[in-house]
Amino acid sequence: MTPTNRTKLNAVIGYPLEHSLSPLLHTNAYELLGIDAIMLAFPCTDLPSIVQTIRTLPIHLTAVTIPHKETIMAYLDNIDEEAKEIGSVNTIVNKDGVLRGYNTDVIGIQKAFDDTAMKDKGVLIIGAGGAAKAAAWMVKKNDGRLSYLNRTHEKALALKNVFGGEILTRDEVENKNFDIIINTTSVGMYPNTTETPLTNFSFSPHQVVFDCVYNPRETRLLREAKKAEAKTISGIDMFFEQAFAQIHLWAGEEVSGEIKEKIHSVIPSANEGSRR
Repeated sequence: MTPTNRTKLNAVIGYPLEHSLSPLLHTNAYELLGIDAIMLAFPCTDLPSIVQTIRTLPIHLTAVTIPHKETIMAYLDNIDEEAKEIGSVNTIVNKDGVLRGYNTDVIGIQKAFDDTAMKDKGVLIIGAGGAAKAAAWMVKKNDGRLSYLNRTHEKALALKNVFGGEILTRDEVENKNFDIIINTTSVGMYPNTTETPLTNFSFSPHQVVFDCVYNPRETRLLREAKKAEAKTISGIDMFFEQAFAQIHLWAGEEVSGEIKEKIHSVIPSANEGSRR
């Protein structure tokens, strides 16, 4: 679809954005759905300026990624109640100049765990940013038992104060047997594919290990978990579903299974993109 002066502009904001696959996914989806729109990457560190740009151009749908999912909330006109509870926004819909924030990360995470029961399961969340908040909200909603591992104790404490659970040191994590492990950090993401958030960790066959990183689709964390015969879930499931939910929020269009399959086929399978 060739852009015209009627084509609507959408964006993904964050920093850095060199490897973002959101423009590729969204723009292909718009074409398949018959929506006259494109998505572009807007790398930014100055939130007041980018919010003014969203209002002025206007940018109709904005996907928000690292490191702005929490700090962007202060600049929006209103925020969906669920996103307020989570404390993180990854989606902005601009309706006649009014900016409303949503969280579709939680939809993506829930979809990734469709076949996994969480009630009374011990769940370790690695990281304490916006994606960690969405994961913690989802685990609490499904009656899981939360533990946190993060480099900064204060950020982990902020999670605990909202969602409950316990904060563990790296040594304590090594000696504890979790049912579910969720990595919400960017450790292991392309191009740093030799890294893992859990070094020298002994996985078990009964465990479910989910990595929010989707490029590569099988991170070092997942490869090591798979060697121990644990069930692994790639972040690609979360990436697609949160994006389809964004499109529905903005355009009111449900993405059919057939269109989802077509979009899957145009997204690089590994090492060509890295961030939502």
